[in-house]
Amino acid sequence: MTASDRQRAAQFVGGYPPEALEVVERLCTQFPDAGVSIGTVDGGFRTPAIFWAEGGGGIEDGLAYQDRFAPDMTDRIRAAHLIAFYSHQLSMVLGASYLGAGLAAEVSGLRFEAWTRTVRGVEIAGKRFHFHLDRLAPGDVRGVERQYVAQLKPVIAALKRRTGLSSGAQWRLAADSLAGAFLEIGRAIGDEARGMAEALAIVKRRGSPLYSEELCYEEIVAVDPTSGERLSRQYRMRCGCCLYFRTEGGSFCDTCVLLEPEARRAQLVAHLMQNGGA
Repeated sequence: MTASDRQRAAQFVGGYPPEALEVVERLCTQFPDAGVSIGTVDGGFRTPAIFWAEGGGGIEDGLAYQDRFAPDMTDRIRAAHLIAFYSHQLSMVLGASYLGAGLAAEVSGLRFEAWTRTVRGVEIAGKRFHFHLDRLAPGDVRGVERQYVAQLKPVIAALKRRTGLSSGAQWRLAADSLAGAFLEIGRAIGDEARGMAEALAIVKRRGSPLYSEELCYEEIVAVDPTSGERLSRQYRMRCGCCLYFRTEGGSFCDTCVLLEPEARRAQLVAHLMQNGGA
């Protein structure tokens, strides 16, 4: 074995570069909404193709879970929430790998699992998707886009057949998820500008199913009337709609594409002031 061969072997212990462990640790601590595993796992995973196959439990379990977020959902609204829910978690896993370590991740296994999160000292039971990554290797933004699209294509097709929600509506929600996740990850690693730039390199590429003219980022600025402090924060402005406003007691989210720009900015200023710029 040559010196270069030994160096390569050291860099890929167990088939994974050492940066992969850092990615898993970041996801577990900063973004626990998505589960992630590498290497040998304890079972319970199915390949994405089997998990999302029509007639399997993945789609039905995922659709049923959305009922916890609002009463009287139709199948189309459930599908909108499910594709947003899944694509956001997938974006977090792929985005943290790429933005945090320059790695392109490949998803080989998937499960929908119970988990508990703590919010302001209160434990809240819920579910999340758990991704098993078979390969993490140096990659670029085009590789991230290819993996993201490849993972979502069969899900979107199956949900369209099952619920009637159009492919276009689902791809817009998936684009929103990716842009929102990359902003969150960029903020967490101290490079918000790069997170936004890498997301825009995907969602503004003509020919991509994720392409959108409407999707963008906007800096919202406000002044605290008490302290006079200038508050500012970047927000992702959506191109898709989750249809939450059609549920009983539902409303428009602060960044909804259906809101007039000035109304949207007014709501975000109020949000910014309420949270002290956070």
